Amino acid sequence: MSAAAAVFALLAVLFVDWGGDTSMSPLRSIASPLARWQVVPAVMAVSVVPLVALAALTLLFGRIYCSVLCPLGVLQDGVNVAAKVASKRAAMRFSYRKPRRWMRYGVLALTVILIAAGVGAAVALVDPYGIFGRIIYDGLRPLAQGCNNFLAAVAGDSFARETVSVSWVSAAIALIMLVIVVISAWRGGRAYCNSFCPVGTLLGEVSRASLLRMRIDTDRCVSCGVCARKCKGSCIDPKSHTIDVTRCVVCFDCLDACPHGAISYTPVSGAAAGNGAVSTEDVSDVSEKRSEVVDESRRRFLTAVAVAAASLPEVKAQAVQNSFATVARVKRPYERRHPVAPAGAVSLEHLHAKCTSCHLCVSKCPGHVLQPAVMEYGLEGVMHPVMRFDNCGDVCPTGAIVPLDKEQKKETFIGHAVFRRGLCVVHTDGVECGNCADHCPAEAIRMVPSADGRLYPEVERALCIGCGRCEYVCPASPLSAIHVEGYAVHDDLDSGGGERGHGQGRGQGHGQGQGQGYGRGHGRRRGAGEA
Repeated sequence: MSAAAAVFALLAVLFVDWGGDTSMSPLRSIASPLARWQVVPAVMAVSVVPLVALAALTLLFGRIYCSVLCPLGVLQDGVNVAAKVASKRAAMRFSYRKPRRWMRYGVLALTVILIAAGVGAAVALVDPYGIFGRIIYDGLRPLAQGCNNFLAAVAGDSFARETVSVSWVSAAIALIMLVIVVISAWRGGRAYCNSFCPVGTLLGEVSRASLLRMRIDTDRCVSCGVCARKCKGSCIDPKSHTIDVTRCVVCFDCLDACPHGAISYTPVSGAAAGNGAVSTEDVSDVSEKRSEVVDESRRRFLTAVAVAAASLPEVKAQAVQNSFATVARVKRPYERRHPVAPAGAVSLEHLHAKCTSCHLCVSKCPGHVLQPAVMEYGLEGVMHPVMRFDNCGDVCPTGAIVPLDKEQKKETFIGHAVFRRGLCVVHTDGVECGNCADHCPAEAIRMVPSADGRLYPEVERALCIGCGRCEYVCPASPLSAIHVEGYAVHDDLDSGGGERGHGQGRGQGHGQGQGQGYGRGHGRRRGAGEA
Protein backbone atom coordinates (compact mmCIF):
# COMPACT_ATOMS: atom_id res chain seq x y z
CA MET A 1 0.00 0.00 0.00
CA SER A 2 2.88 2.36 0.74
CA ALA A 3 4.30 1.88 -2.76
CA ALA A 4 0.88 2.51 -4.32
CA ALA A 5 0.48 5.66 -2.23
CA ALA A 6 3.91 6.86 -3.38
CA VAL A 7 3.03 6.37 -7.06
CA PHE A 8 -0.34 8.08 -6.53
CA ALA A 9 1.33 11.06 -4.86
CA LEU A 10 3.94 11.37 -7.61
CA LEU A 11 1.30 11.37 -10.37
CA ALA A 12 -0.85 13.82 -8.41
CA VAL A 13 2.16 16.19 -8.28
CA LEU A 14 2.01 16.49 -12.08
CA PHE A 15 -1.56 17.79 -11.97
CA VAL A 16 -1.58 19.76 -8.71
CA ASP A 17 1.32 22.01 -9.84
CA TRP A 18 -1.02 24.76 -11.02
CA GLY A 19 1.27 27.73 -10.92
CA GLY A 20 4.41 26.52 -12.71
CA ASP A 21 6.26 26.60 -9.39
CA THR A 22 9.74 25.10 -9.53
CA SER A 23 9.86 24.10 -5.87
CA MET A 24 8.71 20.58 -6.68
CA SER A 25 10.89 20.08 -9.77
CA PRO A 26 12.78 17.04 -8.36
CA LEU A 27 9.49 15.25 -7.73
CA ARG A 28 8.15 16.20 -11.16
CA SER A 29 11.28 14.84 -12.86
CA ILE A 30 10.51 11.46 -11.29
CA ALA A 31 6.76 11.64 -11.79
CA SER A 32 6.76 12.71 -15.47
CA PRO A 33 7.94 9.32 -16.81
CA LEU A 34 5.22 7.55 -14.80
CA ALA A 35 2.60 9.19 -17.03
CA ARG A 36 4.12 7.45 -20.04
CA TRP A 37 3.92 4.10 -18.23
CA GLN A 38 0.13 4.19 -18.04
CA VAL A 39 -1.48 1.64 -20.36
CA VAL A 40 -3.83 3.75 -22.50
CA PRO A 41 -1.35 6.63 -23.03
CA ALA A 42 1.32 4.06 -23.95
CA VAL A 43 -1.04 2.44 -26.48
CA MET A 44 -2.04 5.80 -27.99
CA ALA A 45 1.62 6.83 -28.30
CA VAL A 46 2.66 3.34 -29.52
CA SER A 47 5.36 3.28 -26.82
CA VAL A 48 6.84 -0.19 -27.21
CA VAL A 49 9.12 -0.24 -24.15
CA PRO A 50 6.41 0.63 -21.57
CA LEU A 51 3.92 -1.77 -23.17
CA VAL A 52 6.38 -4.68 -23.19
CA ALA A 53 7.45 -3.92 -19.62
CA LEU A 54 3.86 -3.76 -18.36
CA ALA A 55 3.01 -7.01 -20.14
CA ALA A 56 6.03 -8.69 -18.55
CA LEU A 57 5.06 -7.32 -15.13
CA THR A 58 1.56 -8.77 -15.53
CA LEU A 59 2.87 -12.14 -16.75
CA LEU A 60 5.02 -12.36 -13.63
CA PHE A 61 2.79 -10.96 -10.89
CA GLY A 62 -0.75 -10.70 -12.27
CA ARG A 63 -2.71 -7.43 -12.22
CA ILE A 64 -0.28 -5.74 -9.83
CA TYR A 65 -0.43 -2.69 -12.14
CA CYS A 66 -4.03 -2.09 -11.05
CA SER A 67 -3.06 -1.95 -7.37
CA VAL A 68 0.26 -0.12 -7.54
CA LEU A 69 0.67 1.86 -10.78
CA CYS A 70 -2.90 2.85 -11.73
CA PRO A 71 -3.75 6.13 -9.91
CA LEU A 72 -7.51 5.65 -10.30
CA GLY A 73 -7.20 2.19 -8.76
CA VAL A 74 -5.28 3.61 -5.80
CA LEU A 75 -7.93 6.33 -5.44
CA GLN A 76 -10.62 3.63 -5.21
CA ASP A 77 -8.55 1.80 -2.60
CA GLY A 78 -8.42 5.05 -0.64
CA VAL A 79 -12.22 5.21 -0.73
CA ASN A 80 -12.29 1.60 0.50
CA VAL A 81 -10.05 2.52 3.43
CA ALA A 82 -12.33 5.46 4.26
CA ALA A 83 -15.35 3.14 4.18
CA LYS A 84 -13.66 0.79 6.65
CA VAL A 85 -12.91 3.68 8.99
CA ALA A 86 -16.49 4.94 8.75
CA SER A 87 -18.06 1.57 9.53
CA LYS A 88 -16.80 -1.76 10.82
CA ARG A 89 -19.46 -3.52 8.76
CA ALA A 90 -18.06 -1.88 5.62
CA ALA A 91 -14.83 -3.84 6.06
CA MET A 92 -16.79 -7.05 5.40
CA ARG A 93 -19.25 -5.68 2.82
CA PHE A 94 -18.12 -7.58 -0.28
CA SER A 95 -19.22 -10.92 -1.68
CA TYR A 96 -18.50 -13.08 -4.70
CA ARG A 97 -20.11 -11.90 -7.92
CA LYS A 98 -20.17 -13.67 -11.23
CA PRO A 99 -18.09 -11.89 -13.89
CA ARG A 100 -19.93 -9.55 -16.24
CA ARG A 101 -18.12 -10.86 -19.29
CA TRP A 102 -20.42 -9.29 -21.87
CA MET A 103 -19.85 -5.85 -20.35
CA ARG A 104 -16.10 -6.23 -19.83
CA TYR A 105 -15.30 -7.56 -23.27
CA GLY A 106 -17.84 -5.28 -24.93
CA VAL A 107 -16.17 -2.16 -23.50
CA LEU A 108 -12.72 -3.51 -24.38
CA ALA A 109 -13.75 -4.27 -27.97
CA LEU A 110 -15.36 -0.85 -28.36
CA THR A 111 -12.24 0.84 -26.96
CA VAL A 112 -10.00 -0.99 -29.43
CA ILE A 113 -12.28 0.01 -32.31
CA LEU A 114 -12.34 3.66 -31.21
CA ILE A 115 -8.55 3.80 -30.86
CA ALA A 116 -8.16 2.27 -34.32
CA ALA A 117 -10.65 4.81 -35.69
CA GLY A 118 -8.80 7.69 -34.04
CA VAL A 119 -11.68 8.76 -31.78
CA GLY A 120 -9.70 9.76 -28.70
CA ALA A 121 -12.54 11.72 -27.07
CA ALA A 122 -14.65 8.57 -26.61
CA VAL A 123 -11.68 6.61 -25.24
CA ALA A 124 -11.21 9.34 -22.63
CA LEU A 125 -14.52 8.37 -21.03
CA VAL A 126 -13.16 4.98 -19.88
CA ASP A 127 -9.39 5.57 -19.68
CA PRO A 128 -8.54 5.33 -15.95
CA TYR A 129 -5.53 7.64 -16.22
CA GLY A 130 -7.52 10.28 -18.10
CA ILE A 131 -10.34 10.09 -15.54
CA PHE A 132 -7.82 10.50 -12.71
CA GLY A 133 -6.22 13.53 -14.38
CA ARG A 134 -9.55 15.28 -14.87
CA ILE A 135 -10.63 14.58 -11.29
CA ILE A 136 -7.40 15.91 -9.78
CA TYR A 137 -6.91 18.92 -12.05
CA ASP A 138 -10.36 19.99 -13.20
CA GLY A 139 -12.05 19.07 -9.92
CA LEU A 140 -9.60 20.68 -7.49
CA ARG A 141 -8.15 23.60 -9.43
CA PRO A 142 -11.43 25.57 -9.70
CA LEU A 143 -11.67 25.49 -5.90
CA ALA A 144 -8.25 27.13 -5.66
CA GLN A 145 -9.17 29.56 -8.44
CA GLY A 146 -12.42 30.44 -6.69
CA CYS A 147 -10.51 31.22 -3.49
CA ASN A 148 -8.06 33.31 -5.54
CA ASN A 149 -10.88 35.32 -7.13
CA PHE A 150 -12.50 35.87 -3.73
CA LEU A 151 -9.23 37.19 -2.32
CA ALA A 152 -8.74 39.36 -5.42
CA ALA A 153 -12.20 40.88 -4.93
CA VAL A 154 -11.64 41.48 -1.22
CA ALA A 155 -8.07 42.76 -1.54
CA GLY A 156 -8.77 45.18 -4.36
CA ASP A 157 -5.59 47.10 -5.13
CA SER A 158 -3.93 46.23 -1.82
CA PHE A 159 -2.26 43.06 -3.06
CA ALA A 160 -0.88 41.84 -6.39
CA ARG A 161 -3.64 39.28 -6.94
CA GLU A 162 -5.56 39.09 -10.19
CA THR A 163 -8.91 37.55 -11.05
CA VAL A 164 -8.53 34.42 -13.19
CA SER A 165 -11.06 32.63 -15.39
CA VAL A 166 -12.60 29.48 -13.93
CA SER A 167 -13.82 26.60 -16.10
CA TRP A 168 -16.88 25.54 -14.12
CA VAL A 169 -18.07 23.23 -16.91
CA SER A 170 -14.85 21.21 -16.68
CA ALA A 171 -15.12 21.24 -12.89
CA ALA A 172 -18.69 19.93 -13.02
CA ILE A 173 -17.71 17.08 -15.35
CA ALA A 174 -14.75 16.18 -13.14
CA LEU A 175 -16.82 16.24 -9.95
CA ILE A 176 -19.52 14.06 -11.54
CA MET A 177 -16.80 11.53 -12.42
CA LEU A 178 -15.45 11.72 -8.86
CA VAL A 179 -18.91 11.07 -7.39
CA ILE A 180 -19.39 8.06 -9.68
CA VAL A 181 -15.98 6.64 -8.75
CA VAL A 182 -16.54 7.20 -5.02
CA ILE A 183 -20.01 5.62 -5.00
CA SER A 184 -18.80 2.69 -7.10
CA ALA A 185 -15.80 2.08 -4.82
CA TRP A 186 -17.79 2.57 -1.61
CA ARG A 187 -20.48 0.09 -2.62
CA GLY A 188 -18.62 -2.36 -4.83
CA GLY A 189 -14.86 -1.97 -4.27
CA ARG A 190 -13.23 -2.47 -7.66
CA ALA A 191 -16.55 -2.74 -9.51
CA TYR A 192 -15.42 -0.18 -12.10
CA CYS A 193 -12.13 -1.99 -12.68
CA ASN A 194 -13.85 -5.34 -13.24
CA SER A 195 -16.85 -4.11 -15.20
CA PHE A 196 -16.02 -1.05 -17.32
CA CYS A 197 -12.27 -0.52 -17.34
CA PRO A 198 -10.73 -1.73 -20.62
CA VAL A 199 -7.26 -1.74 -19.04
CA GLY A 200 -8.44 -4.07 -16.27
CA THR A 201 -10.04 -6.44 -18.77
CA LEU A 202 -6.95 -6.49 -21.00
CA LEU A 203 -4.54 -7.09 -18.13
CA GLY A 204 -6.92 -9.68 -16.73
CA GLU A 205 -6.60 -11.73 -19.89
CA VAL A 206 -2.81 -11.42 -19.78
CA SER A 207 -2.81 -12.48 -16.11
CA ARG A 208 -4.34 -15.85 -17.06
CA ALA A 209 -0.75 -16.86 -17.83
CA SER A 210 0.83 -15.12 -14.83
CA LEU A 211 3.52 -16.95 -12.89
CA LEU A 212 2.45 -15.84 -9.40
CA ARG A 213 -1.18 -16.06 -8.29
CA MET A 214 -3.35 -16.01 -5.21
CA ARG A 215 -4.22 -19.63 -4.36
CA ILE A 216 -6.50 -21.41 -1.89
CA ASP A 217 -5.26 -24.46 0.02
CA THR A 218 -8.34 -26.71 0.19
CA ASP A 219 -6.82 -28.72 3.04
CA ARG A 220 -6.80 -25.65 5.26
CA CYS A 221 -9.89 -23.83 3.94
CA VAL A 222 -13.05 -24.26 6.06
CA SER A 223 -15.26 -22.20 3.71
CA CYS A 224 -15.82 -19.48 6.33
CA GLY A 225 -16.12 -16.86 3.58
CA VAL A 226 -14.00 -14.22 5.33
CA CYS A 227 -11.74 -13.88 2.28
CA ALA A 228 -14.71 -13.32 -0.04
CA ARG A 229 -16.16 -10.63 2.24
CA LYS A 230 -12.78 -8.88 2.24
CA CYS A 231 -12.17 -9.16 -1.52
CA LYS A 232 -12.82 -5.79 -3.19
CA GLY A 233 -12.59 -7.48 -6.59
CA SER A 234 -15.46 -9.85 -5.66
CA CYS A 235 -13.52 -12.62 -7.38
CA ILE A 236 -13.22 -15.27 -4.60
CA ASP A 237 -15.81 -18.06 -4.59
CA PRO A 238 -15.55 -19.75 -1.15
CA LYS A 239 -17.95 -22.53 -2.12
CA SER A 240 -15.78 -23.81 -4.97
CA HIS A 241 -12.48 -22.66 -3.39
CA THR A 242 -11.54 -20.73 -6.54
CA ILE A 243 -10.16 -17.28 -7.34
CA ASP A 244 -10.85 -15.61 -10.69
CA VAL A 245 -7.36 -14.36 -11.57
CA THR A 246 -8.68 -12.20 -14.42
CA ARG A 247 -10.42 -10.02 -11.82
CA CYS A 248 -7.90 -10.31 -8.98
CA VAL A 249 -5.96 -7.06 -8.55
CA VAL A 250 -3.37 -8.65 -6.23
CA CYS A 251 -4.19 -6.39 -3.28
CA PHE A 252 -3.30 -9.12 -0.70
CA ASP A 253 -6.35 -8.26 1.47
CA CYS A 254 -7.55 -11.87 1.42
CA LEU A 255 -4.11 -13.16 2.39
CA ASP A 256 -4.11 -11.00 5.50
CA ALA A 257 -7.77 -11.75 6.33
CA CYS A 258 -7.76 -15.57 6.20
CA PRO A 259 -7.73 -16.81 9.84
CA HIS A 260 -6.54 -20.26 8.81
CA GLY A 261 -3.66 -19.31 6.52
CA ALA A 262 -5.33 -21.07 3.60
CA ILE A 263 -4.46 -18.40 0.99
CA SER A 264 -1.00 -17.89 -0.45
CA TYR A 265 0.68 -15.99 -3.26
CA THR A 266 2.76 -18.65 -4.99
CA PRO A 267 3.96 -19.77 -8.43
CA VAL A 268 1.37 -21.68 -10.44
CA SER A 269 2.00 -25.24 -11.55
CA GLY A 270 2.25 -26.14 -15.22
CA ALA A 271 -1.04 -28.03 -15.16
CA ALA A 272 -2.96 -24.99 -13.96
CA ALA A 273 -1.30 -22.49 -16.29
CA GLY A 274 -3.80 -20.55 -18.38
CA ASN A 275 -6.73 -21.44 -16.11
CA GLY A 276 -8.58 -18.38 -14.89
CA ALA A 277 -9.95 -19.93 -11.67
CA VAL A 278 -7.32 -21.57 -9.48
CA SER A 279 -7.17 -23.50 -6.21
CA THR A 280 -4.37 -25.50 -4.61
CA GLU A 281 -5.65 -29.05 -4.85
CA ASP A 282 -2.53 -29.91 -6.90
CA VAL A 283 -0.07 -28.14 -4.61
CA SER A 284 1.89 -29.89 -1.86
CA ASP A 285 1.61 -28.81 1.76
CA VAL A 286 3.31 -25.58 2.70
CA SER A 287 5.14 -25.04 5.98
CA GLU A 288 3.57 -23.28 8.95
CA LYS A 289 5.74 -20.26 8.28
CA ARG A 290 4.28 -19.67 4.85
CA SER A 291 2.21 -16.64 5.89
CA GLU A 292 5.22 -14.86 7.33
CA VAL A 293 7.32 -15.68 4.27
CA VAL A 294 4.66 -14.49 1.81
CA ASP A 295 4.02 -11.33 3.81
CA GLU A 296 7.74 -10.53 3.88
CA SER A 297 7.96 -11.26 0.14
CA ARG A 298 5.08 -8.91 -0.46
CA ARG A 299 6.78 -6.10 1.41
CA ARG A 300 10.00 -6.63 -0.51
CA PHE A 301 8.12 -6.72 -3.81
CA LEU A 302 6.18 -3.51 -3.18
CA THR A 303 9.35 -1.79 -2.05
CA ALA A 304 11.04 -2.90 -5.27
CA VAL A 305 8.16 -1.46 -7.31
CA ALA A 306 8.51 1.89 -5.54
CA VAL A 307 12.27 1.95 -6.09
CA ALA A 308 11.81 1.04 -9.76
CA ALA A 309 9.29 3.85 -10.20
CA ALA A 310 11.65 6.31 -8.57
CA SER A 311 14.54 5.27 -10.79
CA LEU A 312 12.75 5.72 -14.13
CA PRO A 313 14.57 7.96 -16.63
CA GLU A 314 14.17 11.58 -15.68
CA VAL A 315 12.47 14.03 -17.96
CA LYS A 316 13.83 17.50 -17.44
CA ALA A 317 11.00 20.03 -17.16
CA GLN A 318 11.99 23.66 -17.00
CA ALA A 319 9.48 26.13 -15.58
CA VAL A 320 8.64 28.89 -18.03
CA GLN A 321 8.24 32.32 -16.50
CA ASN A 322 5.16 34.19 -17.62
CA SER A 323 6.39 37.41 -19.25
CA PHE A 324 3.04 38.65 -20.47
CA ALA A 325 1.90 42.07 -19.35
CA THR A 326 -0.70 42.23 -16.61
CA VAL A 327 -4.19 43.17 -17.73
CA ALA A 328 -6.36 44.41 -14.91
CA ARG A 329 -9.70 44.36 -16.69
CA VAL A 330 -11.89 41.26 -16.51
CA LYS A 331 -12.51 39.69 -19.90
CA ARG A 332 -14.75 36.99 -21.28
CA PRO A 333 -13.60 34.31 -23.76
CA TYR A 334 -13.83 35.15 -27.43
CA GLU A 335 -16.17 33.01 -29.55
CA ARG A 336 -13.77 31.95 -32.28
CA ARG A 337 -14.83 30.50 -35.59
CA HIS A 338 -11.73 28.29 -35.52
CA PRO A 339 -10.33 26.97 -32.19
CA VAL A 340 -6.59 27.30 -31.60
CA ALA A 341 -4.84 24.00 -30.87
CA PRO A 342 -1.50 24.15 -29.00
CA ALA A 343 1.80 24.13 -30.87
CA GLY A 344 2.87 20.53 -31.31
CA ALA A 345 -0.69 19.29 -31.90
CA VAL A 346 0.25 19.06 -35.62
CA SER A 347 -3.40 19.21 -36.71
CA LEU A 348 -6.90 18.93 -35.27
CA GLU A 349 -7.18 15.43 -36.72
CA HIS A 350 -3.95 14.33 -35.02
CA LEU A 351 -5.01 15.89 -31.70
CA HIS A 352 -8.44 14.25 -31.67
CA ALA A 353 -6.99 10.86 -32.61
CA LYS A 354 -4.35 10.79 -29.87
CA CYS A 355 -5.66 12.85 -26.95
CA THR A 356 -7.34 11.09 -24.00
CA SER A 357 -8.17 14.35 -22.16
CA CYS A 358 -6.00 13.61 -19.13
CA HIS A 359 -5.27 17.40 -18.94
CA LEU A 360 -1.64 16.94 -17.95
CA CYS A 361 -0.67 19.51 -20.61
CA VAL A 362 -3.30 21.91 -19.25
CA SER A 363 -1.87 21.60 -15.74
CA LYS A 364 1.67 22.26 -17.02
CA CYS A 365 0.84 25.43 -18.98
CA PRO A 366 2.49 28.25 -16.96
CA GLY A 367 0.40 30.98 -18.57
CA HIS A 368 -2.88 29.01 -18.24
CA VAL A 369 -3.67 29.66 -21.90
CA LEU A 370 -4.35 25.94 -22.40
CA GLN A 371 -7.84 25.06 -21.15
CA PRO A 372 -10.19 22.06 -21.52
CA ALA A 373 -12.45 22.51 -24.54
CA VAL A 374 -16.21 22.38 -24.12
CA MET A 375 -17.67 22.60 -27.62
CA GLU A 376 -14.95 24.58 -29.42
CA TYR A 377 -13.90 21.50 -31.42
CA GLY A 378 -17.38 19.98 -31.54
CA LEU A 379 -18.38 16.68 -29.91
CA GLU A 380 -15.25 14.81 -31.03
CA GLY A 381 -13.01 17.23 -29.15
CA VAL A 382 -14.86 17.66 -25.85
CA MET A 383 -12.33 18.16 -23.00
CA HIS A 384 -9.34 18.23 -25.40
CA PRO A 385 -6.85 21.07 -24.80
CA VAL A 386 -7.57 24.35 -26.57
CA MET A 387 -5.68 27.65 -26.42
CA ARG A 388 -7.64 30.53 -24.90
CA PHE A 389 -5.12 32.96 -24.55
CA ASP A 390 6.97 24.52 -23.66
CA ASN A 391 5.81 22.27 -21.16
CA CYS A 392 2.74 20.72 -22.73
CA GLY A 393 4.60 18.79 -25.44
CA ASP A 394 7.17 17.46 -22.97
CA VAL A 395 4.62 15.97 -20.56
CA CYS A 396 2.00 14.63 -23.03
CA PRO A 397 2.09 10.83 -22.59
CA THR A 398 0.10 9.92 -25.73
CA GLY A 399 1.91 11.93 -28.41
CA ALA A 400 -1.15 14.10 -29.06
CA ILE A 401 1.15 17.13 -28.63
CA VAL A 402 4.61 16.44 -30.00
CA PRO A 403 7.61 18.04 -28.23
CA LEU A 404 8.89 21.25 -29.83
CA ASP A 405 11.80 23.33 -28.63
CA LYS A 406 11.50 27.10 -28.29
CA GLU A 407 12.95 27.79 -31.73
CA GLN A 408 10.54 25.34 -33.37
CA LYS A 409 7.59 26.92 -31.59
CA LYS A 410 8.63 30.33 -32.89
CA GLU A 411 8.43 28.94 -36.42
CA THR A 412 5.18 26.97 -36.00
CA PHE A 413 2.07 28.74 -37.30
CA ILE A 414 -0.95 27.62 -35.25
CA GLY A 415 -3.25 30.49 -36.24
CA HIS A 416 -3.39 34.17 -37.14
CA ALA A 417 -4.52 37.36 -35.42
CA VAL A 418 -7.70 39.17 -36.49
CA PHE A 419 -8.16 42.87 -35.62
CA ARG A 420 -11.59 44.40 -34.96
CA ARG A 421 -11.30 48.17 -35.14
CA GLY A 422 -14.65 48.84 -33.50
CA LEU A 423 -13.45 47.27 -30.23
CA CYS A 424 -10.04 48.98 -30.10
CA VAL A 425 -9.51 51.52 -27.29
CA VAL A 426 -7.99 53.90 -29.84
CA HIS A 427 -11.44 54.04 -31.44
CA THR A 428 -13.68 53.67 -28.36
CA ASP A 429 -11.71 55.73 -25.81
CA GLY A 430 -9.76 58.06 -28.09
CA VAL A 431 -6.40 57.13 -26.56
CA GLU A 432 -3.10 56.03 -28.07
CA CYS A 433 -2.20 52.40 -27.45
CA GLY A 434 -0.10 49.98 -29.52
CA ASN A 435 0.12 47.23 -26.89
CA CYS A 436 -0.40 44.49 -29.46
CA ALA A 437 2.36 45.74 -31.76
CA ASP A 438 4.76 46.28 -28.87
CA HIS A 439 4.40 42.72 -27.57
CA CYS A 440 4.22 40.79 -30.85
CA PRO A 441 7.28 38.47 -30.85
CA ALA A 442 7.01 37.86 -34.62
CA GLU A 443 6.76 41.57 -35.53
CA ALA A 444 3.61 40.68 -37.44
CA ILE A 445 1.70 43.73 -36.17
CA ARG A 446 2.55 47.31 -37.06
CA MET A 447 0.82 50.58 -36.26
CA VAL A 448 -0.40 52.44 -39.35
CA PRO A 449 -2.10 55.86 -39.57
CA SER A 450 -5.76 56.09 -40.53
CA ALA A 451 -7.78 58.88 -42.09
CA ASP A 452 -8.49 60.41 -38.67
CA GLY A 453 -4.77 60.64 -37.94
CA ARG A 454 -4.74 57.92 -35.30
CA LEU A 455 -2.55 54.83 -35.38
CA TYR A 456 -4.29 51.43 -35.60
CA PRO A 457 -2.73 47.95 -35.67
CA GLU A 458 -2.37 46.12 -38.97
CA VAL A 459 -1.67 42.36 -39.01
CA GLU A 460 0.66 40.83 -41.58
CA ARG A 461 -0.87 37.35 -41.68
CA ALA A 462 2.13 35.69 -43.31
CA LEU A 463 4.27 36.55 -40.27
CA CYS A 464 1.74 35.88 -37.50
CA ILE A 465 2.30 32.56 -35.67
CA GLY A 466 -0.92 32.77 -33.62
CA CYS A 467 0.76 32.85 -30.20
CA GLY A 468 -2.03 34.99 -28.72
CA ARG A 469 0.19 37.45 -26.88
CA CYS A 470 -1.52 40.38 -28.60
CA GLU A 471 -4.93 39.13 -27.47
CA TYR A 472 -3.70 38.71 -23.91
CA VAL A 473 -2.28 42.23 -23.52
CA CYS A 474 -5.08 44.04 -25.35
CA PRO A 475 -6.76 46.42 -22.84
CA ALA A 476 -10.14 46.38 -24.61
CA SER A 477 -12.93 44.91 -22.49
CA PRO A 478 -14.94 42.71 -22.27
CA LEU A 479 -13.65 41.43 -25.62
CA SER A 480 -10.13 41.98 -26.90
CA ALA A 481 -9.96 44.06 -30.06
CA ILE A 482 -7.57 41.51 -31.52
CA HIS A 483 -7.96 37.74 -31.28
CA VAL A 484 -6.49 34.59 -32.79
CA GLU A 485 -8.24 32.22 -35.19
CA GLY A 486 -6.70 28.75 -35.33
CA TYR A 487 -5.54 26.59 -38.23
CA ALA A 488 -6.85 23.05 -38.73
CA VAL A 489 -3.35 21.97 -39.81
CA HIS A 490 -0.30 23.68 -38.35
CA ASP A 491 2.29 25.18 -40.67
CA ASP A 492 5.99 25.93 -40.32
CA LEU A 493 8.29 28.67 -41.53
CA ASP A 494 9.91 26.60 -44.28
CA SER A 495 6.73 25.35 -45.94
CA GLY A 496 5.26 28.83 -46.57
CA GLY A 497 1.68 28.99 -47.78
CA GLY A 498 -0.96 26.71 -46.31
CA GLU A 499 -3.75 28.46 -44.47
CA ARG A 500 -1.56 31.40 -43.53
CA GLY A 501 -1.21 32.62 -47.12
CA HIS A 502 1.84 34.29 -48.56
CA GLY A 503 3.80 37.03 -46.86
CA GLN A 504 6.12 39.76 -47.95
CA GLY A 505 8.97 39.24 -45.53
CA ARG A 506 9.56 40.97 -42.27
CA GLY A 507 8.47 44.57 -41.95
CA GLN A 508 10.57 47.62 -41.32
CA GLY A 509 11.02 49.36 -38.01
CA HIS A 510 7.93 50.71 -36.34
CA GLY A 511 9.24 54.02 -35.12
CA GLN A 512 8.53 55.30 -31.64
CA GLY A 513 6.22 53.77 -29.05
CA GLN A 514 2.91 55.45 -28.45
CA GLY A 515 2.71 57.72 -25.38
CA GLN A 516 -0.09 56.87 -22.97
CA GLY A 517 -0.67 53.16 -23.60
CA TYR A 518 -2.64 50.97 -21.19
CA GLY A 519 0.04 48.31 -20.76
CA ARG A 520 3.80 47.98 -20.63
CA GLY A 521 6.58 48.10 -23.17
CA HIS A 522 6.01 51.52 -24.74
CA GLY A 523 9.61 52.57 -25.06
CA ARG A 524 11.33 52.86 -28.40
CA ARG A 525 10.28 50.06 -30.72
CA ARG A 526 13.06 48.09 -32.39
CA GLY A 527 13.62 48.38 -36.09
CA ALA A 528 14.17 45.54 -38.50
CA GLY A 529 17.91 45.55 -38.02
CA GLU A 530 17.96 46.00 -34.23
CA ALA A 531 18.43 43.21 -31.71
